[in-house]
Amino acid sequence: MADFIPHTEAETREMLSLLGLDNLEDLLSVYAPSMAASSLPDLSPLGIGQDERTLLEWFSSRGERNLPASRAVVFRGAGAYDHFIPAAVSALVGRGEFLTSYTPYQPEASQGLLQAIFEFQTSIARLYGMDLANASLYDGATAMAEAVLVAVRETERSVVLLSEGIDPECRSVLETYLEGMSVRVEIVPLKGGTTPYSVLAARVGPDVACFVGSTPTFLGTVDQFDGFSELLHGSGALFIVHANPHSLALLKSPGEWGADLASGEGQPLGLPLSSGGPYLGLLSARKKFVRRIPGRLAGLTKDREGRPCFVLTLQAREQHIRREKANSNICSNETLLALQALVYLSLLGPDGLRRAASGSWSNAHELCARLQAIPGISLINPEADFFHEFVLELPVDADALSRHLLTEGILGGLPLGGLLGPSWSRRMLWCATELRTEDEIARTVEIVRLSLEK
Repeated sequence: MADFIPHTEAETREMLSLLGLDNLEDLLSVYAPSMAASSLPDLSPLGIGQDERTLLEWFSSRGERNLPASRAVVFRGAGAYDHFIPAAVSALVGRGEFLTSYTPYQPEASQGLLQAIFEFQTSIARLYGMDLANASLYDGATAMAEAVLVAVRETERSVVLLSEGIDPECRSVLETYLEGMSVRVEIVPLKGGTTPYSVLAARVGPDVACFVGSTPTFLGTVDQFDGFSELLHGSGALFIVHANPHSLALLKSPGEWGADLASGEGQPLGLPLSSGGPYLGLLSARKKFVRRIPGRLAGLTKDREGRPCFVLTLQAREQHIRREKANSNICSNETLLALQALVYLSLLGPDGLRRAASGSWSNAHELCARLQAIPGISLINPEADFFHEFVLELPVDADALSRHLLTEGILGGLPLGGLLGPSWSRRMLWCATELRTEDEIARTVEIVRLSLEK
């Protein structure tokens, strides 16, 4: 291991002494032994000194074993969604003046880029029903965690109430953020797919910094937050909603629910699946929190001659300037992906986004109805509505069905046993976006039916 560390032995010993460790391998002690690779991958079949053509053929042959989303019928979501992306999105974002821009360290010299960021902020603020949005964050999970940190700083309280409907991976990121901060996360359980007002009311108290709800929930259900804002504000706590931006074309926005802050994953807004990233973090807020939220914020002002111009405002709160006094370690934003989301929203417009969301809703409900018609399959939250995802109880192991569907070129719903525990081993989270066709739905349902009859 030491061969890959560009430090002297003396420097390494000094660091280990400061950490109270004996050797570099002790740094890995926090990980389970099964997670550590015993050695580098064996590439011996290639031999030594192969030419470029041989190497490309070798890697291509192994890459062809994968089934990319472009060649599969995708009925899986769980945070990453297969939506239609107009060709003009990549054509415009791929222009040199956008593609080569990293981040505006001399911002006022980059008026075009600053205007794009400003327009992105405006679009996200309107979509989420909030007063303002920042210039984006790394992904949806970090955006949610940063919203929670705003609430903790604002209230100086030590308990975060988190809906059971929050994506488990977002929950994990939040818990990592809060580790060592003396802030505790408590889970508010769902009942029938939604958060009961009575359960939240029984827990809200003077130690609670905020409640974080999700719409839709990780299980696909549409949660209801009637009275939550008044309840939380009455006790001095904040209300945060983590929302899928695509769903907001049909569902009530966080602002309409009375949220103080809202976060979301921007991938559904014109970003390809890309094997899991990079994605786009969305963070919006009420105006009173403008100095609390992290990251960049582009503003519109006038120069000394009265002409409109764009500037980066409040950047003094950023990590690279304020250091330990910063609101966050966030010191950049996903400019190119934010621009991609802006182009997507601009091309579709409000009506186009609403049509795409309606297509997802109708396809998902059609798929759900047809699968439920198969004996032994049932919807686990029939009393709650859903947007474009839903969980079905199966008469067989969900992993086994998923593997069978893959042999037919279909990426079926997500088996939930590995994520939520053994009691969920026969449950599968399905998703259908506007991309799915009538033939694809019918073929998938027939394959599932025949599989269960064997």
